[in-house]
Amino acid sequence: MRLAEELKDPYYLYSIGLVLLSICVYVYINIYPEFAMNVSAILYPAIAAIPVVVYLVSIRKVSFSWEDKFSVMIVFQWIGSIIWFVGEIIWCWYYNLYYGLGNPYPSIADIFYVGAYFPVIMGLAIYIIYLYRTIKLELTRTQLLAGISSAIGAGVIVGAIYWIMTIASYAGEMIPLDEFILNILYVLLDAVLLVVIVFGFIVIRGKMDRILLLFLVSCLLIIVYDVSFAYLEAYGLYYDGHPVELLDLISYIVDALAFYEVAKLVK
Repeated sequence: MRLAEELKDPYYLYSIGLVLLSICVYVYINIYPEFAMNVSAILYPAIAAIPVVVYLVSIRKVSFSWEDKFSVMIVFQWIGSIIWFVGEIIWCWYYNLYYGLGNPYPSIADIFYVGAYFPVIMGLAIYIIYLYRTIKLELTRTQLLAGISSAIGAGVIVGAIYWIMTIASYAGEMIPLDEFILNILYVLLDAVLLVVIVFGFIVIRGKMDRILLLFLVSCLLIIVYDVSFAYLEAYGLYYDGHPVELLDLISYIVDALAFYEVAKLVK
């Protein structure tokens, strides 16, 4: 019943419609691949802008304070969304549309893609640690150790898989220094982000509010996308407009839903 009530919310209906529209667009560009890069380049920034714009509804009502860890998470997630949006603009409009480059890696856009991880990880970690401190008396040492071990283990495993797939994509060729550094940064940041996500899911559990849950789901989609992209690149299966990009696009929509929940709180 609760899910049915949520689906009656117009914004959730719009979000579902946007996801379905994105799927239809990707079906179209896979049927007509000659339009894939241009259509993808137009769609990406448009969807990446949604979470940035949605938060503006409540920006004057959610005051930032280091004492209020919830506000720290919200503002840091928004900063990350802005940086990612700028990265999409540069990648899609500057490289894809203006220069006609399909996969400009490394590029100026990667500075923003990498940079966005820092406020996102910091915001989530600060809030999750705050929540943990409020419930730590309810956790046994065994539960805490299990949560920490699972989080670190997941980060190490996924990071190793991501790195192996990334290296495999070079097929034994020499890796340029700038690409090597970027590859390490992407793998490390995704691994750290996954540690924060898994720790949140395992340790916080029932104390997790909907907004934090949505942000964690969004970040999890990004990690799944990154690892899938690395796998497809390693075996030469990736192309502009590949359906795997839907994971990345949906993560922006989930972020927008989280900011919408923030706006509902401050009404």
